[in-house]
Amino acid sequence: MRIGIDVGGTFTDLIGIDDRGRLTVRKTTTTPQDPSEGVLTGVDKLLRAAGGRPRLIVHGTTIGTNALLERKGVKTGLLTTAGFRDVLEIGRVQRPAAGLYDFNVDNPEPLVPRALRLEAVERVGSDGAVVTPLDEDSVRRAAAVFRQEDVRSVAVSFLFSFLKPDHERRAREILQSELPDLFVSLSSDVCPEFREFERTSTVVVSAYLAPIVEGYVERLSQRLEERYPQTELRLIQANGGAMRASAAKGRAVNLVNSGPAGGATAAAFLARLTGESHVVSVDMGGTSFDITPIAEGLAHVTTESKFDGFPIKIAMDDVNVIGAGGGSIAWIDRGGALNVGPQSASAMPGPVCYGRGGEEPTVTDANVVLGRISPDYFLGGEIKLQKDRAAEAIRKRLGEPLRLSLEQAAHGILRVVNANMARGISCCTVQRGYDLREFSLMAFGGAGPLHAVDLAEELDMKRVIVPPFPGAFSAFGLLVADTRHDFAKTIMLKETDVDPARLTKIFLELERRGQAELDEDGIGERDRKILWSADLRFEGQSYELNVPVTRKTRLTDLDVKRILDEFNRLHERIYAFKAVDEKSVFVNVRVTAIGLSPEIRPPKPARGGAPAKDALKGLRRVCFDGTGFAESRIYERNRLKAGNVIEGPAVVEEEISCTVVPPRTSLRVDAIGNLLIDAGARR
Repeated sequence: MRIGIDVGGTFTDLIGIDDRGRLTVRKTTTTPQDPSEGVLTGVDKLLRAAGGRPRLIVHGTTIGTNALLERKGVKTGLLTTAGFRDVLEIGRVQRPAAGLYDFNVDNPEPLVPRALRLEAVERVGSDGAVVTPLDEDSVRRAAAVFRQEDVRSVAVSFLFSFLKPDHERRAREILQSELPDLFVSLSSDVCPEFREFERTSTVVVSAYLAPIVEGYVERLSQRLEERYPQTELRLIQANGGAMRASAAKGRAVNLVNSGPAGGATAAAFLARLTGESHVVSVDMGGTSFDITPIAEGLAHVTTESKFDGFPIKIAMDDVNVIGAGGGSIAWIDRGGALNVGPQSASAMPGPVCYGRGGEEPTVTDANVVLGRISPDYFLGGEIKLQKDRAAEAIRKRLGEPLRLSLEQAAHGILRVVNANMARGISCCTVQRGYDLREFSLMAFGGAGPLHAVDLAEELDMKRVIVPPFPGAFSAFGLLVADTRHDFAKTIMLKETDVDPARLTKIFLELERRGQAELDEDGIGERDRKILWSADLRFEGQSYELNVPVTRKTRLTDLDVKRILDEFNRLHERIYAFKAVDEKSVFVNVRVTAIGLSPEIRPPKPARGGAPAKDALKGLRRVCFDGTGFAESRIYERNRLKAGNVIEGPAVVEEEISCTVVPPRTSLRVDAIGNLLIDAGARR
């Protein structure tokens, strides 16, 4: 079997496909103290249901993400060029955009305090020539301080090292000879591009997480080898591509946001399969709500990202994450207003209805009280939910203080969390110029389909798409993810100085590195794809646009002109103008090496007529608007057929999720098994 595993804050989702194309889906509780325990438990559970043995496991993990969010990385030092120890603090001399008018807001504290930001005497010029040779004694003095302060990991970021990395490499040799157990991350390895602040920030994040991420990967690899010998382990990266576990060494930053990238990959795959050109995918799990715009079947990849306020300059799927999930806690602020999140009950103790000691009411508790989730069919009946406890918590903590009925308080939780999620979607779509009336909402995660129709209606979107097995859809994205390696080199050349022969040589040098990585991955020649691109900007601009470049054995002057023309067209499309009289600058050259994964097609449901009577399970009273309960039909998704139509009010249940169909809306099952709901029917 090939198995995809997505470790979330509350549940670990697994999906496997065997040699005959049969899919098996399972979910197990995440074990925060050691996520590998939950992974192994889940693999055992999946194999008991499906039989067979694992051949390949592709794993998406939030261990690096959570360590960064919770500031639980290791004690880290920074070694930088003399005179640049404060670059992390100075940054871009900008306030956070979200708090531009808030006098109390500030940028996050640097991950490395000033006392551990030390200087090495060295200097490389902007042309790559050595201005000041490396003073090796200054590196040894820094090593002595790191030893005294019990520093476990060090980031090395020298000025213009992306042009000449020799000083950084020698500094690593000295540090590791002085401190053999020290983790050392080089900016010339992690982010060999210009922009001193972003490059330093990226390598610091990588060093901060390296011992935690690499320790986890090594531990999981060993345990998998002991239990399932000869099983290959690959990890999903922030760019949505997979890499072998051994390649993760020294690249911890590449695994930040790797879990949400699986959902973006799955959504893009399904958008291509269904011919949906414009989709916003939303993954609502237990802890977070992940938003990804999908255009023309592709998730947008950016190299200009921030994570929790820290710039990270690597290729990343443009996934926006907010603290809104099934486990998000509802609370009343000092002004007497109802709030939801971003605090989460997580896996332990979890929502009150889990009966594991949780006392704070959550979004899941509200859905149970309102009849949207069956207490007897959660995870297919594996967990019996305690509706009475959830109701009591909502009544005491929210209803009585706010003088609301139980139904009003529970529905208030849903209204607030829906407003938070709608605002998050708007921030990464409408504020970037997208017209959401042209988009469908693809909702997945265990909780996503519960809220999808309300969100789509609030945002005036045209349709809701609930994919097959939505509760494990991100894990499915890991199965369809291609192997991917990204390489970049800063060249900073005006268009008049670009030599096509030299440009070709740089592209081919980066491509050779990519081909070598694919060789290590065991990817055959037929299953490889190499992409070239370049970052360009007009002279005097601060930021670039990425332009695709046709891959050739020899670029010509005509090819360079075509690149410039494409940059002008792209600039005009994005910014509504082009500066034809301005000179352009080639900033970075990029190569992406891709190993194509074997094609997977989700099993299609049998065809049937419009009535869905074979899937009808019974009736249940469900509250949709906080004013009363409506007798609603309950359907089993596994028994639905292509062409079936369901009129609301109804709920479609499956083992690891359920879809709410409000009154005056209808649901249709398409040929692939997606549930399609017209979001505009109630307007």
